Amino acid sequence: MQENQTPMKIERVSIVDQVGEAIKQKILNGSWQVGDKLPPEAEIAQMYGVNRLSVRMALQKLITLGVIETRVGEGSFVRDFSIYSVLNEIVDFYAGEDRMKDINQMRRIIENESAISASRLATDEELVTLKQYLENYSRMFDQSMREDTDENFCHLVDADFDFHSQIVHMSHNRLFEEIYFMVQKLVTKHIRSLISRRRYFEMSAGADYLKMHEDLCTGICMHDEEAVRRTIDAILDV
Repeated sequence: MQENQTPMKIERVSIVDQVGEAIKQKILNGSWQVGDKLPPEAEIAQMYGVNRLSVRMALQKLITLGVIETRVGEGSFVRDFSIYSVLNEIVDFYAGEDRMKDINQMRRIIENESAISASRLATDEELVTLKQYLENYSRMFDQSMREDTDENFCHLVDADFDFHSQIVHMSHNRLFEEIYFMVQKLVTKHIRSLISRRRYFEMSAGADYLKMHEDLCTGICMHDEEAVRRTIDAILDV
């Protein structure tokens, strides 16, 4: 006896989605590269046997995703895709207090992996820049310790961000770097909402917290992965 089975639904893919996917594949396989001008809408329509409206709607979706851009009077061009523009549009949906644990966990993963990669891959020029950010952080730290004001603490938070974002940049992982900027925006927002408690922590921790950043910089410069892992864990545990 044959068992009764619920028929599988066959999903319809719209013409617009099919055209958009076809254009995207041409970009991914290198047929159309960054900076290249796409054929006119009429030509694309003829190429895929669809109407111009479908092509226009497909192009608009790719524009929204940041895959292509339209220049007035010139046409559509392939963009150097960046996920940051996409993530930046949804960042406010992750700003709730219930999401902070998730954001902090992601930050831990990215910063740990980035620090290890930076100790292997950072160029001499990038290391010089990291030391400059550390010097600025040190100045802002001392200033914040001397004058306990909201403005000085905000400068310290910004200097901390610059230092850590440089490490993420030195990982040479573009996805990490772009996601980090979104995450850091949220983390910074959270820090600012708890600024009184954080200021108290900075004052009580004193130079030990500054030394952690100095040790992290030294570990990366010396390509000491174990020291880097130990120090970044200590910083994030704090």
